[in-house]
Amino acid sequence: MRDVLSPPITRMNDLVSEAQAALRKGRVHDAYALSLQATQVQPENGEAWLLRAGLAASLEEKVLCINRMNELGVRQDDRHHLAFFALKEVLERDPFLAYAEETQELYRVRNAEQTMLSIAKKRSFTPAYLAEGKIDSLTLSHRLLIFALLGLLLAGLGTLIFAPLAAWTALAGDRSELNHSARIDSLVVTFASAALFILGAFFSILFIMHWAG
Repeated sequence: MRDVLSPPITRMNDLVSEAQAALRKGRVHDAYALSLQATQVQPENGEAWLLRAGLAASLEEKVLCINRMNELGVRQDDRHHLAFFALKEVLERDPFLAYAEETQELYRVRNAEQTMLSIAKKRSFTPAYLAEGKIDSLTLSHRLLIFALLGLLLAGLGTLIFAPLAAWTALAGDRSELNHSARIDSLVVTFASAALFILGAFFSILFIMHWAG
């Protein structure tokens, strides 16, 4: 007997496809409206939330979408890029994050407005030939990048330590063994580390000026 998709799922898939088609034609407003409807029809579908996050007009809505994607465990690479830049905007608006809790997959923190943010613990695929307990350099660079981000809470001083380590670790090792996606990933970590280092240096200078004054 042939499987038949239930009407809500069929409609949701149509909405995502229609939104992507509208976006390709430059109809951004229509694409956003369709992505919004898709997340309402089936809120468990990560692709719909990813599309809506990329089209959201406000930072608050973008954070809401990214939180939902992280909670659902969406694995697309685009999610990590959107999440990083959204978190960067949050910190530029108010450089305050308070640790709330964590799971095996997520860190949960609150900003000054008590909005909960879910930050994915991004993990790279670990090849089977690695010895048990050994951490590959790209995975370690992601962890150091998280510490660099959290280092902004210490007037940027922690960022000045962990951001260079994250960049160095991302570029370390034999890059010939990395696939195309992993190479792009290492470059993203490097540029993100550089941006965080500049931001951390700025906060550190402000802190020193305030302390000296």
